[in-house]
Amino acid sequence: MNGFAEEINKRMRISHWSKVDTRWYLGVHCRKCDAPILFALDHSDGENQPAPAGKLLLTCVGCRHRADYSKATVLRFQKSPTEAKETGGIREN
Repeated sequence: MNGFAEEINKRMRISHWSKVDTRWYLGVHCRKCDAPILFALDHSDGENQPAPAGKLLLTCVGCRHRADYSKATVLRFQKSPTEAKETGGIREN
């Protein structure tokens, strides 16, 4: 794992997430470093399209870049135990 991924894991505490957590999360990609920024649980479990975000000001935990993501495409992410060592355990749907 590279230093950047280790820093994201440390800040997001991904290694502390349950290994059987199959919930889906809503998020966007950081405009500066492309890391996922998770901001909410997807209560539809990946079944429905996410509603458009209202005002969405987010700060990336990786690079600390803060931006307005109100018009960004909201994506779904799910923790994947099989990819945990290489990608920090987050996969995009």
